[in-house]
Amino acid sequence: MKNLIELGKSRGVDLAVNSTKLIKKFLNLPVTLVTDSEVPEPSLFDKIIMVESKDGNVRFTKEQTVIEWRNFDRYRVYEFSPYYETILIDVDYLILDNTLIKLFEQNFDYRLQYRMTTPAGLNQDEMGPISLPMVWATVVLFRKTEVTKMFFDLIGRIQRNYGYYRALFGIRDTNYRNDFAFSIANIILNGYTVGPERSIPWPLFTIEDNLNSITRKNNFLVAKTIDRAFVIPKQNIHIMDKAFLQSQQFQQFVQDMIDE
Repeated sequence: MKNLIELGKSRGVDLAVNSTKLIKKFLNLPVTLVTDSEVPEPSLFDKIIMVESKDGNVRFTKEQTVIEWRNFDRYRVYEFSPYYETILIDVDYLILDNTLIKLFEQNFDYRLQYRMTTPAGLNQDEMGPISLPMVWATVVLFRKTEVTKMFFDLIGRIQRNYGYYRALFGIRDTNYRNDFAFSIANIILNGYTVGPERSIPWPLFTIEDNLNSITRKNNFLVAKTIDRAFVIPKQNIHIMDKAFLQSQQFQQFVQDMIDE
């Protein structure tokens, strides 16, 4: 049976409510929330796992505002998940169709997002100027197998010794990133090779710009920013604008999707 586990740490727990409403609509799966915060509308979730709050990373916005995010528990999802088959997502990844479930018709231990695309086109990021391609830890599919356990255990080891692995793999960023740790673990587990075998076969569609609105029109989505608009087929979306995800415009979008 396929199930879903969300990571909503601190402020992200508010986003988990709308995310879960979409999951229930389009996947109809049990949802477990992993968080360190009080949960609004707890009845939405089939299980809530409380974890101890830990220090996280910080980054600066374009306006030089400091943003903290807590990302040190993701490697423990194998331990946290009460399910044999799990879809792991961040709360800013919006489920708008049932394509992820269909992947479980195939035989695999785990699958990762190897590629990311934006309205501007396909973007294959690397971990550094002389490093290897990275994967995105935003959405991960896995079964509880020995291979998957080795994968998550290895991520934990990389996190605990991140300075060493950062130097070994030529990573330019000083902050710990799950994307990098998942990438390194996957490369090592695959015999220091990069291949498509463990890839989710479509790119992670991401909207990076500051959003003003997103609406549904028939089987398409219309997204508008300050200076442009674009139309895309209705699909799962990673929205990086957290302020928009907490806006009334987004609340209305979620309700429209649920009522369709």
